[in-house]
Amino acid sequence: MSNGNELEVEIEIKLLKGNQVILDGRSAHLLRAISKTGSLLSASKLMGIPYSKAWRIITGIERRYGRKIIAPRRGGKLGGGTKLTDSGKYLLGLYSKLESKYGISRGSLGDVRNIRRPDLVIMGSHDLLLERIVETFRKGKKKEVEVHWVGSYGGLLSLSLGEADIAGIHLMDPKTSQYNVPIVKEMFPRGIALFRGFDREVGWVFREGKGRRGNFHPESLLKGEMRLANRNKGSGTRILIDKILMELSGGEDVRGAVKGYSKEYFTHTAACKAVAEGEADATISIRPVAELFNLSFERILWENYDFAVREEIIGEETIQLFLDILSSDILKRMARKGYRIPINAGERLM
Repeated sequence: MSNGNELEVEIEIKLLKGNQVILDGRSAHLLRAISKTGSLLSASKLMGIPYSKAWRIITGIERRYGRKIIAPRRGGKLGGGTKLTDSGKYLLGLYSKLESKYGISRGSLGDVRNIRRPDLVIMGSHDLLLERIVETFRKGKKKEVEVHWVGSYGGLLSLSLGEADIAGIHLMDPKTSQYNVPIVKEMFPRGIALFRGFDREVGWVFREGKGRRGNFHPESLLKGEMRLANRNKGSGTRILIDKILMELSGGEDVRGAVKGYSKEYFTHTAACKAVAEGEADATISIRPVAELFNLSFERILWENYDFAVREEIIGEETIQLFLDILSSDILKRMARKGYRIPINAGERLM
């Protein structure tokens, strides 16, 4: 609305729980887009925002509200599979009533018919070798591929929603220290297959002069002497960071004492860049990314980075082409220092 002096006044409604915002104009518009398209991926395109951002909006609402607001739906439009739960419908309905009451509108959504699904959608944990596989797939196989970095758990949940076709994951089971198989079995006893990928060298990353020969020790993070470039919730690296911090503290929860813990970086590249530019002193990442930024690296372990696939689409051409790359010599030629290609790459694990 205008006040007559060429100034615009915008009024926005916010639904609060305590002092936390549960729903605002942007997130309510996202819920409308999900309801319209039946797909979180299509909804993000309709709104012109990255899928990873849409995912963070939804998980943020669920965390603050304490209830699930989206759920899987089979046979959604445009290949999607997401619907609003009763809680999601309630929030959107309440917000829409308030908008009508106060005459507030964010405008209509675009035309769903202009959105189409690519040949292959990959989500999950950020990885440089996977980026190279995708480029080979696009150029060599002439396929349209979308990749969204939403963390390992985010990739698996996107699979369950029918949003992703393949999820790249590296999730350590805290009980067995085994990667991926126990987690996938527990989360999805049916409907998800797991294929062997490759190994990655993971370690502490820090600027030169901050190493053990200088003054960097992981324990210094607990004392608040160093700032951590933390990773996002749901990522395999975040799980490893929390595990190591807990071990260093003798089982005490000292995460609140770690500087930088609350700030999240959503890719290895972003976390290492923060260290290189002095925004943080250390992070946990993979060797190839550390070397891209000329950072010091101290190995912690080798981890398994594998690929989960929706069982119902394993026979499709695009999936088979992707699995063929995993089991071919192409993968070995693309791998650089910090990666190991196992002899059973591309084989089904479960």
